[in-house]
Amino acid sequence: MTETTEYVDLYLHGTGIHENILWHPLELFLQEIELAMQIAPNEIWGIKDSVNLSRYVFNKYVTITQIRNEITNYVSKNCQHASYFQYTISVEMLKNSNGTDLIYIVFSVDALNQDNMNQTYIQKFLLG
Repeated sequence: MTETTEYVDLYLHGTGIHENILWHPLELFLQEIELAMQIAPNEIWGIKDSVNLSRYVFNKYVTITQIRNEITNYVSKNCQHASYFQYTISVEMLKNSNGTDLIYIVFSVDALNQDNMNQTYIQKFLLG
């Protein structure tokens, strides 16, 4: 398997021996996105860069466009598989039931499915 595959990674949510290795570029990209959204500054040794969106949750002076641009720049710079797929990122500011701010982020990734048909895969994040 690894002779013909350029990248492999351990699946963060795998539970069985047969689903613990990711090799498909779409699965790798979706995991890269998840890690990019969850890694805090300086959480990984030797990597100082992070999206760090929590700093925007209570900031009234940051626009949705700024947040989306920062996410886009981070993903394109740090996610190896970002160049393999067309994707869009939407960002919304929401209020929870307590009235505090939340950032709702949706990644839409276009890729070919098993039938070679174009399909959109969705990954959502809620920060706050």
